Amino acid sequence: MPLAVVQPDAPTAHHIGQLTIAQSDIELGFQVSVCRTGRVGEPMSVQDRTWAGLMRRIGLVHLRIWQWEALADRVDLLLSELVTNGFQHGQGETVDVRLWRTGGHVGIEVASGSGPQVPCPRVPGLFDESGRGLGLVAAVADAWGIADGGRIWCLVARGEST
Repeated sequence: MPLAVVQPDAPTAHHIGQLTIAQSDIELGFQVSVCRTGRVGEPMSVQDRTWAGLMRRIGLVHLRIWQWEALADRVDLLLSELVTNGFQHGQGETVDVRLWRTGGHVGIEVASGSGPQVPCPRVPGLFDESGRGLGLVAAVADAWGIADGGRIWCLVARGEST
C-alpha cells in the first residue's frame, strides 16, 4: 500500500502536509482526547506529566496484541516525545493522541492546537535540558510530518524482521 503525502520536503522523510492513507487500510489501536490540567503556556502540571507514560504503556499493549513488539523501543520513544510536546507546546485545551497500524506501519498522531509557529526540530545547546523532541522524532521515525492545525504524525515501518 503506498503512503502519500502532500508537498514532500525532499530528500528527508519530513513532510509538510497531510498523511493520506485509505481509512479502510487502518486498524485503530487507540484514540484518546486528554484535557490538560495546567494552563496553556505555563509549565506542565504534575498530572499532565503523567500522560506520556500512560500513552507509552497503552501503545506497548497494542504492539503486543498485534505481535509487533520489535517496534516497541521506537514507538515508546515517539509516543513519549510527541505527547510531552503536545502538553508543553500545544495551544489547545486538549491533547489528542491516536495510534494505529496498516499492514506495514505503525502510525502515531498527536494534535494539541497549533501555536503561532509551525513546530520544527531545533538544535539545542549542549547544556539545554529540553528541545530535543522533534529532533528525536526525525531520527527515530521512518517518516513524519506536520499537518494542518499542528497535528504531528509519524510512521514506523514494520520491516521484514518482525
